[in-house]
Amino acid sequence: MNFTVSGINIWWMIGIILVLLEFLIPGLVIVFLGLGAFVVAAFLHFGLISGIIQELLTWFISSIFFLVTLRFLVMMYYPSDTKKKDINEDHEVIGTIVDLLEDITENQKGRIKHSDSTWPAASENGEEIKAGEKVEIVGRENLTWIVKKIN
Repeated sequence: MNFTVSGINIWWMIGIILVLLEFLIPGLVIVFLGLGAFVVAAFLHFGLISGIIQELLTWFISSIFFLVTLRFLVMMYYPSDTKKKDINEDHEVIGTIVDLLEDITENQKGRIKHSDSTWPAASENGEEIKAGEKVEIVGRENLTWIVKKIN
């Protein structure tokens, strides 16, 4: 078997490498770059293109075509098994009763102890709350928890 390094063989090798890389780096993108390389090799074989500029242009256009058309078709029949999780921890924290460590005044934030840490806290309606009282977390503004006094 006589193997010569020609443009056709190079594009076949590039295509095979890219398709195999899809198994190592899944994401359903690299395989379409490999299919584009196969198109270039086929076009070279049938004499439809010649020269590096035409090869690269054909690879680029065919890869984009495969990526835009086939990726969405494949994803429609084989959806991803990843699920988006709600990472907003506020839902779990709101309603929690915590200890107030520092006084909350009209002009100054206090501090609460929550999750083994202390956090700045402000009163929900601007009322003064003394340290040592129990408060309920009702919201958050940036890093400051909004609390209300427990009656």
